[in-house]
Amino acid sequence: MRTTPLLYASAALPLLAASLALPASTAQAAPEAPAPLLYGELAPEGAFATAPPAGVWWSSTGSAPDYTGGTLKASVKAGTVNRWDAQVGRNGVALRAGALYTLSFDARSSVAASVRATVQQSGGAYEAPLARDVTLDPVSKRYQWTFRSTIDTVAGASAQITFQLGGQKAATDFTFDDVSLTTSTAREGFFVDPGSNARQWADAHPGDGRTGKIRDQIADRTTVKWFGGWNTDVQKDVDSYIDKATAAGQLPTLVAYNIPGRDCGGASGGGAADAEAYKKWMDGFVAGIAGRPALVVLEPDAVAQADVEGNCLTPEKREARFDMLWYANQHLDAQGPYVKTYIDAGNATWTLGARREDDPADKGIGLSDMADMLGRSGIHLADGVAVNVANYHSTDISDDYGRRLAARVEERLGVDTTWVVDTSRNGNGAYKIPGDADSGQVGFCNPPQRKLGSASQVGENGAAYYLWIKNPGDSDGRHADDARCPAEGPQYKAGDFSPEFAVRLVDGA
Repeated sequence: MRTTPLLYASAALPLLAASLALPASTAQAAPEAPAPLLYGELAPEGAFATAPPAGVWWSSTGSAPDYTGGTLKASVKAGTVNRWDAQVGRNGVALRAGALYTLSFDARSSVAASVRATVQQSGGAYEAPLARDVTLDPVSKRYQWTFRSTIDTVAGASAQITFQLGGQKAATDFTFDDVSLTTSTAREGFFVDPGSNARQWADAHPGDGRTGKIRDQIADRTTVKWFGGWNTDVQKDVDSYIDKATAAGQLPTLVAYNIPGRDCGGASGGGAADAEAYKKWMDGFVAGIAGRPALVVLEPDAVAQADVEGNCLTPEKREARFDMLWYANQHLDAQGPYVKTYIDAGNATWTLGARREDDPADKGIGLSDMADMLGRSGIHLADGVAVNVANYHSTDISDDYGRRLAARVEERLGVDTTWVVDTSRNGNGAYKIPGDADSGQVGFCNPPQRKLGSASQVGENGAAYYLWIKNPGDSDGRHADDARCPAEGPQYKAGDFSPEFAVRLVDGA
């Protein structure tokens, strides 16, 4: 029975396999299976807690698969010659050429027996990008290999998982459990939002001289979708978005942005009416994900704006906010190992970074304060924090903040965590008003001379990911009464798409 997430199960024989020069099976074709799964866990019934539907797993050992006791059992008589003369397996697996996959399983046999585990074509030449021989014995062990597929089945025939058991000198009983075939999520690529503001603008303005630049440099690289009160049926909308990502075999990034009192009533103000409404909304958001692979950035600004010093919340509303964030983390965590949640933790200026904790006059949020607030928000249930969301700090500065905050979270809370960085607009770093050494960085009103940062990718130096979180070209909003906002900045309200701002970000001018 499966007791731990398979992504983190230890491997008895960890190996990286390319296409292997081992004999491919020429076994009889297995029964037809359900429509191929494309993403995440490709053998979801592999714990065998209940018998899988007929035709999902098959046997050519002379008897049907036996699932009694929550495992897959097979018995093989002596006398067969080849490994593939007696098999159990699963059809209906879709592979993409060049993508990485991990096969893992527990196995034992009644007597010492050599078997072959494969992931291979279901017919034709039975090409096997993974084929490994192992010797089983009466003590169950865990086996795991990561391999790169050399075949592409998405457009046509499917592949299969097989355990080839033939060629035994004596009658042998085999037991398999916790069989898992997973995609390697980050390497599958990030899903590009087909309905982003930049895409809609580009589609609506085919003759505009800026369209090619906005389409190629922004719309084709926009890899996040924000969800909030504007979604009249958030469960349906999230489900639809993840369906599209799943069909593409890619990893979607979603932002949950509906906390009551959002943005302290500022340019991005709004949110659910109260805690009860928020939890109901979050229930729909989580149900739409339905355990499928996804990255979730949870409530930008919500934790930092709950700081005691100068915050916009009453003590009661502050406690309610921590409770709502805990609720969200708890329910996202319950979705399983393929849903990764990152709680927003401000940026390198707002939430420490340059702040001196030994300076009583410096009223910024300290690392310890932020760590404690994250603890009250359920950081131990999340996978990490998000930094620099909708801001402009360089990746180096943001990594430094993330690293220091992660160390403080571990020190104060005993929680091992990581971080993701919003790199959507940080190519030139943060903006400071020319000639004003005391201006600080201006990060909220479409400042000039900012530039696109690196596209979504796996992080470095401790960061889990570098992600485009704020959609480039979407306005920060205007603060007409704030002298730090450049007068020439685009006058679009928060969230609206500004082609002027988009082109500035492409050009860095």
